[in-house]
Amino acid sequence: MATEDIEAGEVIVSVPNNFLITDESLIKLYGPHSLSSHQMLALHLVLLSRDKQSWWKPYVDLLPIHFNTMPAKYPKILFDHLPASLKEEVQQQRENIHADYLTCQKFLKSKFPTQQEMSIKEFEWAWLCVNTRCIHMTRSDHSLNGGSIALAPMLDFLNHTTEAKTESGFNVRTQCFEIRTMTPYKKGEQVFINYGPHDNLAMLREYGFVLKENSYNFVLLDKEVWSLYSELESKRGLAIKKEILEGSGYAGDYSVKKGEVSFRLMAALRLLALNGTTEPGFDRRVMDWHDVVMGQDDMISVDNERRAYIMLQSICKRVAKQAKDELEFLSTISKTHPQEEIHPFALYFSIQIWKESLDIVEQALDYLSDKLTRI
Repeated sequence: MATEDIEAGEVIVSVPNNFLITDESLIKLYGPHSLSSHQMLALHLVLLSRDKQSWWKPYVDLLPIHFNTMPAKYPKILFDHLPASLKEEVQQQRENIHADYLTCQKFLKSKFPTQQEMSIKEFEWAWLCVNTRCIHMTRSDHSLNGGSIALAPMLDFLNHTTEAKTESGFNVRTQCFEIRTMTPYKKGEQVFINYGPHDNLAMLREYGFVLKENSYNFVLLDKEVWSLYSELESKRGLAIKKEILEGSGYAGDYSVKKGEVSFRLMAALRLLALNGTTEPGFDRRVMDWHDVVMGQDDMISVDNERRAYIMLQSICKRVAKQAKDELEFLSTISKTHPQEEIHPFALYFSIQIWKESLDIVEQALDYLSDKLTRI
């Protein structure tokens, strides 16, 4: 809360270097090592949490006791009903945690053989603390694996909003990590920081919460586009067109968001709408496709454009149906699976991201219906 008016450009947070847990401070404690910045910080937090006499105990006591709203901690029944793209990323996150645990466990045994063995539960908690609270530090020495991150007490007390405009970094002159607001505040207003341009799937994966209104939300349609390619193309045709997309830099990252269909998505569907992959004349048609991709033409042909939009319409209808099915399942999960320990906010956030996906694709369907009547 602002205790007085704050002008744009003012420093709102300044954490002195001796209150930062950095690569440099940990090297002084543990000596040179091959651990990544994230691994070392997580291991350090585990050891701090065990030391009841630590100078850092007040900070450790303020850290969350659980991360049950983060998908990495969801029970299987809820995890299985996440959007496919989020599920894949969370699974990779879980694998990263386990791999980092094994690496840190090996380091701990070699460095402190008398230390109590570290449990995966301890390390997972510490890893997620770092993941949700770390700051990025610029440094002249880029030798550290995994980049340079640090922990800074006090920053946990500032909430995120996409509207906040901030600049942050380590000030060499003041020897402090500073956050400067580019947004003015009146006395009594809540002061925010900005974690970056993240959609709600990323916010949920990395921080364990979602925003009520998030202008960065989108629906990723890679899985659906490639499925449609497999349905409509022969194996040879699929291989040819996939090679064209990869060679042109248009393979994947196909999305729709409110009021916008990505150019990459339309490029992939326009290529799919080209007939005769293995027939004479296909190379000429691909050249026409390249002209559209390069912005030299608006469309290949009216027929191609119409077919591409009809394909997108069918994809959006499938996604809308899936979202409705998932929402119906999640609305009764507490009754149908009472034995499952599901955090109320985890369920609430899961429902919200499916509602947002449904809203986006339904808006896209309205746009496509109007578009097709005018082609």
